[in-house]
Amino acid sequence: MIRFDEYCRRREAAAAAADLPGYRTIFSHVVDGLTPIANRWSRRLFDGPFYRTAAPPSPELPMANLVFVQSREGNTVADDPSTLGGGETDKHVIYEGLSRVDVDGVLAGAVTAREPELVFSIWHPELVALRRECGRTRHPAQIIITRAGRLPFDDGLMFTTPELRVIVVCSSEATARIARTVGRKPWIEVIDAGEPVSLATAMKTLRRRGIESISCIGGRETATALLREGLVSDLYLTTSAVSAGEPNTPFYKGPPLSLTKVVEKAGQQREAGVRFEHFLVGNPKFQAPNPNSQ
Repeated sequence: MIRFDEYCRRREAAAAAADLPGYRTIFSHVVDGLTPIANRWSRRLFDGPFYRTAAPPSPELPMANLVFVQSREGNTVADDPSTLGGGETDKHVIYEGLSRVDVDGVLAGAVTAREPELVFSIWHPELVALRRECGRTRHPAQIIITRAGRLPFDDGLMFTTPELRVIVVCSSEATARIARTVGRKPWIEVIDAGEPVSLATAMKTLRRRGIESISCIGGRETATALLREGLVSDLYLTTSAVSAGEPNTPFYKGPPLSLTKVVEKAGQQREAGVRFEHFLVGNPKFQAPNPNSQ
């Protein structure tokens, strides 16, 4: 498909041309039960291996991570996410890179997925090669959570590209209507997640359909629901040094989370002040210092 091929070439060229200052490790307490992901290129820029939890919280569930960028005040909503100040290293090495190199699918909410020219994938050639080394397909499955099904099925790039596997998770009320809409697009699957949508039901169904690992990228309502239901094992959080975003828009709203810090990295050069943190979420078997004590 010409449109998709051109899109991939643009994204790959932009990633390859990006000037990436990289990170410096300032805290590390790696524990058993984590899988390292790295090649020589990523080790240099990330200052060591990137880690993910090796096993999901339950055999019925996929292993899931959650990836977010926030301003220094903790805001996560912006018309242009790049204004949140995460930087090029976060974008190309973490967000569109290591967090989804070794997963079957990328999950996002409907608002995030409504942009017409959008595919959730890996773009830097070094990380494309690493994904292949992990035995993965070139592009992860595109998993979209929607209640009402208002998505650009007719002209959205991910919904009109047969080379992609697309899974739409929706409410019972919307299931039949969406199935009719995408009936002639066999690369799009529809999952009935109940009324109202239950993310636990959705995750269990995804696991039965062969999705064993997922990178979740929001929006924040989806993130809050995933965290409240105990469906996330790893939280990858980048905090910028700038004031930006809509006020009072944290990635999570709810009871305090049980978080265990694994690593913390500091941005360098023009990205000085950026902080990347990897937390394990709510798993008591991992014994590492509480991030609040650091």
